[in-house]
Amino acid sequence: MNEGNLKKFKVKGGIGAISSRLTVEGPLKKDRGSFVVSARRTYIDLLVKAAISDTSPFAGSGYFFYDLNAKLNYKLTDKDRIYLSAYYGKDIFSFKDNEGGFRVDMPWGNGIAALRWNHLFSSKLFLNTTLSYSDYNFEFASSQDEFRVALTSGIRDYTAKVDFSYFPNPKHRIKWGALYTYHDFTPTSLSAQDDTITFITGAAQHLYSHESAIYALDEFDVNDQLRINVGLRYSNFAHVGPFDRYIKGDGISTLDSVVKYDRNDIIAFYQGLEPRFSFRYLLPDNSAIKAGYAYNYQYVHLVTLSAVSLPTDIWFPTTDKAKPEQGFQTSIGYFRNFDKDRYEASVEVYYKGMKNLIEFKEGALPGDNVNDNTDNLLVYGDGWAYGAEFFLKKTEGAFTGWIGYTWAKTERRFPDINEGNVYPAKYDRRHDLTLVGTYKLNDTWTFSASFIYATGNTLTLPASWYVQDQNLLFQYGPRNSTRMAPYHRLDLSATRYGKQYKTKTDPTTGQDIQVKKAYRSNWSFSIYNVYNRLNPFFLYVDNDGDFMSGNFSLSVKQVSLFPIIPSATWNFEF
Repeated sequence: MNEGNLKKFKVKGGIGAISSRLTVEGPLKKDRGSFVVSARRTYIDLLVKAAISDTSPFAGSGYFFYDLNAKLNYKLTDKDRIYLSAYYGKDIFSFKDNEGGFRVDMPWGNGIAALRWNHLFSSKLFLNTTLSYSDYNFEFASSQDEFRVALTSGIRDYTAKVDFSYFPNPKHRIKWGALYTYHDFTPTSLSAQDDTITFITGAAQHLYSHESAIYALDEFDVNDQLRINVGLRYSNFAHVGPFDRYIKGDGISTLDSVVKYDRNDIIAFYQGLEPRFSFRYLLPDNSAIKAGYAYNYQYVHLVTLSAVSLPTDIWFPTTDKAKPEQGFQTSIGYFRNFDKDRYEASVEVYYKGMKNLIEFKEGALPGDNVNDNTDNLLVYGDGWAYGAEFFLKKTEGAFTGWIGYTWAKTERRFPDINEGNVYPAKYDRRHDLTLVGTYKLNDTWTFSASFIYATGNTLTLPASWYVQDQNLLFQYGPRNSTRMAPYHRLDLSATRYGKQYKTKTDPTTGQDIQVKKAYRSNWSFSIYNVYNRLNPFFLYVDNDGDFMSGNFSLSVKQVSLFPIIPSATWNFEF
């Protein structure tokens, strides 16, 4: 984050048709301490509300976000400085299909605070000590006709870490340090209601854990061509109480017993070494080869409810049943600058192997963990990802820009899913293309354009449905056997700059000089999603009629986020 101005107060911001922002910075005490505060808020929801009539079936849909950043820093002595920073942000999405009786409300956000002390032992050795707190919350609530369900998930972390950096000489850098985090997870908390009936879903389950690590890294130049970076990290993770372990019987819903753990009882403990190595070798033709290898333990899992085609990813910790993920990644690339460094180009290939991945069982639903543990609903398997990345950038001239393209494949194999056959991961994207161009016409006008294309995400949809005891039930197809339509859009913008400098007479020489103006502004005009592409955000199953009357039918509907959005923004700074 910006440190803030130590000498004078400054204000900059922008007022636009779809968002506004403001940043204020200045000295707490001149040359010793400073502050910076920044806030922004979009009001796309107000535009959508104005664009959709009250009689539309989608009236009430919208999206907006806001965030706030603040940072203080103060120089205690010539060798000691403290920093206090904070962030809070929230996104709120809502969708209504009034004709189909379907509604989704999805707010999510994060709050973070950190206190850091920087100490300089000498010109070659310094220390950063950091205390931090974060609180992430996600909520997904949906309703269809008279049935309503809400799912919440969150993580609260308390972290302390120390990092040393030592520079023996300009060609040698050494880092080492330690980290500790206390995790408080709420993987899923569910509430459900059908008309006037409220379902008993039990209290929200909390999972507690300790995570710590120590590390050392050494980066040095062997000669003018070869730079090596080698490091080793030791990490461990303890799943602790209070916790109730539900022991399952032979049947899916059969409960044999409950084992209770008291506060700070160690339920499971894991540890491992994480080595890493990379190098860069300069070639004589203004190019370089870079390669690396890393092995990692990951103690926090991301898991998706496959039986719900809506965005319901949750974070879940390692437990006595869910083992830590282990993975390695290796990559090698060729990088070259040419035409007197006006162009940069690179190509990289990578491979990543993963084991101890987790997924929900076939057909698992959010309410299935009532009086049960979430990890009793999980299955375990392996995965891998590989691909190639291509990049070309023009850095000088009136026209600048870059092109990036990635071809990638991400797959999973779970013995208990798809009969053990390989299937694509949710975020498997075969193609990912980005083009960005900027043209500076003169000192007043600059024009920009960007285009992105990405293969659609995969998901699991029902393959058939049937009625049992007057209840509608679904039979789902193979895992992630449906792929959404690809995502692509074109954005255009133009910026008109006011005069940044003014002419002033130097009192000493009497000559005219150019001085930066105290107040500066510009206008930015943009069109988001120029050709009004309706990109998919999620899909849901809608039903019409009554299956008891024989006129029942199902259809899959798509929810898209943003249509074409023209905008104008006035930016200012003083």
